[in-house]
Amino acid sequence: MTQGINEPRIKENTLLSKFRNLTTEQQQTILDFIEFMDSKKHKLQENQEQEVSAYDLAQEWAGSVESGIGDLSTNKKYLQGFGQ
Repeated sequence: MTQGINEPRIKENTLLSKFRNLTTEQQQTILDFIEFMDSKKHKLQENQEQEVSAYDLAQEWAGSVESGIGDLSTNKKYLQGFGQ
């Protein structure tokens, strides 16, 4: 069952009376689904609260521009004193 934006919400009493008329197994299925939806909502909120780095935003373009600088690991002057 889907609700339109302007449709009124189902009253809690209606939900409770229908829930009470279900079997124990059906009630557990409903509870499991509600817990799943609640955890999904919390995961979405956590993802929205996480900070994003500049690298994360530009990751698809990383390394796509040639700087003209050769590999510094082959420059002996650059490696002098490295690791000491």
